[in-house]
Amino acid sequence: MGILLNRLLIMLNDSDLDSIEYHIAYTLLMNFHSIYQLSIQQVADLCSVSKSKISKFIRDMHFEDYADFRAAAQVHNNKFVFNLNYNQNIVKYIEDRGMDAYVQNIHHDIEDCRLSLDIKKIEKLAEYLNQYKKVAAFGLLFSELAAVDLQTKLAYSGKFIITNMSDVKQDEIINNAHDDLLIIIFSNSGNYMRQYQLSEFQDSKNIFKSKAKIVLITSNKAMESDPRIDLCITFNHLSNVQTHSFIYPLINDYITMKYRELSVK
Repeated sequence: MGILLNRLLIMLNDSDLDSIEYHIAYTLLMNFHSIYQLSIQQVADLCSVSKSKISKFIRDMHFEDYADFRAAAQVHNNKFVFNLNYNQNIVKYIEDRGMDAYVQNIHHDIEDCRLSLDIKKIEKLAEYLNQYKKVAAFGLLFSELAAVDLQTKLAYSGKFIITNMSDVKQDEIINNAHDDLLIIIFSNSGNYMRQYQLSEFQDSKNIFKSKAKIVLITSNKAMESDPRIDLCITFNHLSNVQTHSFIYPLINDYITMKYRELSVK
């Protein structure tokens, strides 16, 4: 998706409808594909605000300056041949092979997840959830939806955890965590631990020196040997199509069920 587009969408969703932040975010989204061609004065004129207001908006979105902001607007469709790109991996698959083939892949991957999921590890995570008062769940894009899904499902059982759509705030919480925090990471590829995935350049990530207890939910079994991870819950993902957005809710149902079994004792 790209880091700027993601942050603009979050700003739009989190801002009051009558706020200047909402107005700027909405205007920039409506003109997103031309931002990289515009000067800061032209962006200010487009949004009917001052240059200083645009500069503050850019800083609030955690870009260093206008040049950094404008460079992030140059999003090209799969410029670096990133095969997990939504348009490349899912939309193109459906266009080439049809919806029936796509749905069949989803069915196969869900069934394989059901058969292969290590319930002992799910039970261990349920123990952690029962043990830790402070819990956070994070991911990016579709994986962040999994974190929100888990937050909602656990809330029905009286377990309240935090999450945040912002990649910046996620990093801040992870960096500043103490050993009294349990962090659950959803990452199909496991790359959340290693790369800034919203960056087109996939820059290396060096934030995972956290004191928190780290649980990773991933299809990448190689992550089981990562020393930064206290518990790695893996699921089989056999198709070439990214079906994890359908698999995560199933895993979350298992987690919630096992937590309920412990909490009612």
